[in-house]
Amino acid sequence: MYKLIALDMDGTTFNENHEISDEVKDSLFYAMNKGVKIAFISGREEFTVKEILKSLNLDTYYGALNGSLISTTYSEVPKFVKSLEKKYIFDILDIIENNDFSPIIFLKDFIFTKDSKDEYVEIISKFINPEIARVKDVKQYIKDNKLEEKVLKIGICQEYDVLKELDNKFTDTIKSEYTISFSLPFFLELMAKDTDKGSCLKEICRLNNIDISETIAMGDGENDIPMLNICGLSVAMGNAMENVKKNVNYITDTNKNDGVAKAIRKFV
Repeated sequence: MYKLIALDMDGTTFNENHEISDEVKDSLFYAMNKGVKIAFISGREEFTVKEILKSLNLDTYYGALNGSLISTTYSEVPKFVKSLEKKYIFDILDIIENNDFSPIIFLKDFIFTKDSKDEYVEIISKFINPEIARVKDVKQYIKDNKLEEKVLKIGICQEYDVLKELDNKFTDTIKSEYTISFSLPFFLELMAKDTDKGSCLKEICRLNNIDISETIAMGDGENDIPMLNICGLSVAMGNAMENVKKNVNYITDTNKNDGVAKAIRKFV
């Protein structure tokens, strides 16, 4: 019997309108009524995840910013927080800005980017709450406010092929010191080393005294692969990226067609 279901949000639990359908909501409570715990592990920032869980009346564990922060719905103090290694933050920002991209900086309670007219920043803003603040100079803002040890994630929004080219420009040193992945086909993220959805799922299991083999994980993006690789039953959405579908145990329907609900009803 499975004891915990770990769910991605965007492209998985949420439909194409960024909403949770009644069918998916019902399936979550169906699972919980059978004694199965639900945990959301998302690339989204903490504020949004917490507000969504409150609106659903779900008091449960979650991982925000791909596991950089772990907490529960009504807890005021996180169970776990891991910031980026500050040593290479400015090197990363130099590479991003020298290639004419606008880095988005995620702190625990504040998100900011360069004050520009970057259309891709406007696109990703639809997924982010609170609103992204604009500053004149990202690096200078970090220095002036002594934020080097408080950065949880750096994100870049652009077309997938363009971001893959940018990814190739990060040095081997940077790639060895940070976790780099796509949460959406148009959003590349850098987190602390060994911080990903897999490590997040392991920690949530530890906190709940659940063996990793007793979990189901569902996702659609590259950043979901670490948790899909270690869980007991891995489920890719029908709309998942092709490299996500390759090594899972089961492919469910799309997020548009309540794929999460169908998988829960099948396996719980």
